[in-house]
Amino acid sequence: MKNFKWDKKYLYWGVTAFCVVVASIAFFWVLTSWSVVHAGISIVMSALSPIIYGLLIAYLLNKILVVFEERVFSKLAKRLFKKPDTARKAARMISIAVTLILALGFIAGIMAIILPEIYNSVMKIISNSGDYLNSAIGWLERVFNGYELEQVAVEWVNTISGKVVEWLENNVLPQISTLITNVTGGVISVVGTIINLFVGVIISIYVMYNKETFCAQAKKFIYSLLRTRTANGLMAEMDFINDAFGNYITGTLIDALIVGVVNYIFMTIVGIPYTALVSLIVGITNLIPVFGPFIGAVPSALLILLENPSKCLIFIIFTVVLQQIDGQIIKPKIHSSRTGLSGFWIMFAILFFGGLFGIVGMVIGVPLTTVLYSIIRRLNNRRLRRRGLPEETEFYAGLESLDPSTKEPSYKPGRVVPGAEPESQEETACEEPETPGEDRAEGGESGGGEEKP
Repeated sequence: MKNFKWDKKYLYWGVTAFCVVVASIAFFWVLTSWSVVHAGISIVMSALSPIIYGLLIAYLLNKILVVFEERVFSKLAKRLFKKPDTARKAARMISIAVTLILALGFIAGIMAIILPEIYNSVMKIISNSGDYLNSAIGWLERVFNGYELEQVAVEWVNTISGKVVEWLENNVLPQISTLITNVTGGVISVVGTIINLFVGVIISIYVMYNKETFCAQAKKFIYSLLRTRTANGLMAEMDFINDAFGNYITGTLIDALIVGVVNYIFMTIVGIPYTALVSLIVGITNLIPVFGPFIGAVPSALLILLENPSKCLIFIIFTVVLQQIDGQIIKPKIHSSRTGLSGFWIMFAILFFGGLFGIVGMVIGVPLTTVLYSIIRRLNNRRLRRRGLPEETEFYAGLESLDPSTKEPSYKPGRVVPGAEPESQEETACEEPETPGEDRAEGGESGGGEEKP
């Protein structure tokens, strides 16, 4: 036993094999017991919801906080307090208080203006539902006057209205106790959400006040866990993710607010009905890229059509004009940087993440896809540089093969280069491409710091 020595190589293989087996068993258990895992995740997320709300509130308000602290209250605090540390703390606390007061005041003001009008609009829709039905029947009679379809259409509308009344009497009323229970559960859920939001606001104050400490602790953990180069790369990626999400979400919220306010002002001036309700729908759905304007415009136009068809036509024309101005002028001015995604990937992000996470997925799908796309592109370009291959996509357009030793490309006849002018395609196909060695020589300084495998 005295001559026994541990072989680190075999020990490493054994530990690796053990970890692989444990990970495989855990993965199989998660797949077979997904309902239990999902229930456990729901319980954990419910318990962490106040903290999640606090982090989200702090993240959204941080840019406003920075503006107040750096441009207003820091200079004022330096004049009032002699000690730099005291001045910094005072400026931070005053900035947090002003930011929260403005945010809560803005939300309260919007609710005070919009909620009464939304209530009146909904009550008006309910009270006029019978008139809408009679108008629909009268419209059908005028359209199909003198045709056999007139009686069929009127009977069809009467049948539907009778079925609705029958459903209310036979299904809704007998189950009124169940409905009351569901409503009670919904009220309790709303109260719980309000409490979590209140606690989240308190947590956001702690997060905003100690944000430098929390960031330093996170960086300390990352550098203790990873190698220096890997940690540096991770920190750069985190900065990029923060910029991508922060700029996109902030810009999207401002854009939705502008569109909603402009829509409200126009509808008020022209006298279009359901002003507050429609403006709220248009503003919220404008958070969703591409599909949002259509999702908000269709139900809004139907509501206005029931009340005033001529005003509905004016609303549709105005919505088309407003969305063109928003897409061509407002959004490019608000968003400091473009996503870098093609139309296909934007559509993919909205549909995929919207299918997974609903409305929230539609909102965050584009910045999340931007981050993933950028990370994959940088990793791919790094591997190409290590293999001595060019990073430009145009180099691979129409590529048939590469010489294994010289990396000399061979192209298919009639090569088409993406993004090139049509008249220059023939010249591009005939030209000899630059060798990978020349590309690397030109970009040697920028790529010299890459980590070698």
